Amino acid sequence: MRQEAPQDDLQYVASPDIHLREIDADHLENIEENREAIEFTVRLSSRPGDAWVQEFDQAYLQTPYTLKPPVRVYEDSLRVIFLPRYASELQGFFRFLALIVDRSNVETHRTEELHTSSTQERHKAEFREALRRIELPKS
Repeated sequence: MRQEAPQDDLQYVASPDIHLREIDADHLENIEENREAIEFTVRLSSRPGDAWVQEFDQAYLQTPYTLKPPVRVYEDSLRVIFLPRYASELQGFFRFLALIVDRSNVETHRTEELHTSSTQERHKAEFREALRRIELPKS
């Protein structure tokens, strides 16, 4: 008989939601590698945790969009490298960026919920019931 490891009853505190707060249009930086590109900062509502950053990076990478400039999380902001010739696309890009930020919040909360022992036990019970409903194929 396999012995189960004891479950922690730690309750994880949900991370605060992150939101786009403001664009810093006063501090634009030239990019040496591409003389056409400009880097600017979008401030976030707070500094996200590592889990949120990981969710953001994954969502940004995997979600299709026609114009996806390089974006990285740095402290409490996003650093964006953009080509000014696409300035007419900025509003649409910021709608897309807000969607990615929202998705990162949702996925971070899901991950945190999965780490609570009561949620783990509920998922295990649901899975156990699904296993019990399986009819093995006759050989």
